[in-house]
Amino acid sequence: MILILKSLLLPLLLLLTALPVQAEEKSWYEIDGIKFRIGFLSNSTNFRLPSDTDTIIEVNPDFSHLKNSDMFPIAITLPETLMEFASEKIGPLFFRGAVFEFQPKTELKDLVPDPKAPFGETGEISSTTEQFRQNDGLRTKLYNDFFNASDKAFADANSNWALSADVTSSRVFLGYVWGVFIPAGAFIPAFENHRFAKVGAGLGVFYAELSYKLNLCSQYKVTPKLKKDGKVAISGHGGECVGKTEIDSAEANGVGVASILHVTLWERVTKDSIWKIGSGALVQSLTSTADALKLKNHDKNLEVELATQSMEIISYTYRF
Repeated sequence: MILILKSLLLPLLLLLTALPVQAEEKSWYEIDGIKFRIGFLSNSTNFRLPSDTDTIIEVNPDFSHLKNSDMFPIAITLPETLMEFASEKIGPLFFRGAVFEFQPKTELKDLVPDPKAPFGETGEISSTTEQFRQNDGLRTKLYNDFFNASDKAFADANSNWALSADVTSSRVFLGYVWGVFIPAGAFIPAFENHRFAKVGAGLGVFYAELSYKLNLCSQYKVTPKLKKDGKVAISGHGGECVGKTEIDSAEANGVGVASILHVTLWERVTKDSIWKIGSGALVQSLTSTADALKLKNHDKNLEVELATQSMEIISYTYRF
C-alpha cells in the first residue's frame, strides 16, 4: 500500500507544481479561518510481525468498543491556492494548500485479533461466531518466531489463545496537498462559487505519542449484534480478551513522514466563508515504528501501522 501511494504521489506533485498559480494573499502557514464541523475520527493502529505483510492485531470499528469517535467541533483552516488551467474560460481546476489535523489522547482496549487467512477467508461475523483468533499460519509464526518461553507455556495451556493489545495514542499532522476539482461555475454560471468532486493527495509530517500493552487471551470472545429480524448487524459487535495476560509493553513519541489523501464531495467558497459537505481525509504513516517501539520482554519488536481517517459530514468556516 505504501509503495502504491508513493508511485501515485510523485507524478501528481510534479504535474501540479508546474502549473501557474493565482495571486495569494496569505502564506501557507497563516490561519485562513475557524471551522465549525460535525463528523467523526477513525484511528487505526494495526500490528504486524517485522518483514511480514499480514496484520495480526487491528482496530476493527465493527466492534462497539472500537467504534469511531466524534471529532473536535472546532478547528483551524489554512490557506488554499488555486492553479490556472490552460483554458481561461474554464478557470482554475487545480488547487494546493496546507492541511492540519489532530487526534486527542485516545485509549482503545482489547484490539481485535485479525482472523483473516491470506487466501479467501474474510473474518466476517455470523450469528454463530463465538471467538476470533489469528489464522493458523500467523499462530505458527507467532509461536515459533516471536513468543518467549512464558508465552509458549500460556499457548500450550490454552488451545484457543489469541494475541490482543491495549493502545493509548495522540497524533498531530501537518501536510501539504495538491489536487483537482470540478468548477461548477464553468458549466452553470449561477454556481460560480461551487466546487464538486475535490480530490487531492500530498505528504506531510506527524508527531505521535503512543504506548501499548501486548496481551495474550485464553480466548477472544465475540458477541455478535443481531437486528430485530435476527440477522447480523454490520457493526456494534462485542469483543473481549478473556483471561487477559500482559506479556509485554512499549512506548515512544516522535516525528515521522505520512501520506494524505483528501476528498470533498461539495463545497461553496466565498471571500468570507466556506461550506462543505462530505469532506474526508486519510493520513497514513510511511515511517517504520519497529525500532522506536521497543518491547521489553521479546527479542523482536512489532511493526505498528498508524493511520487517522477524518470525515466531516458538514462544516462551516468563517474566514478572516
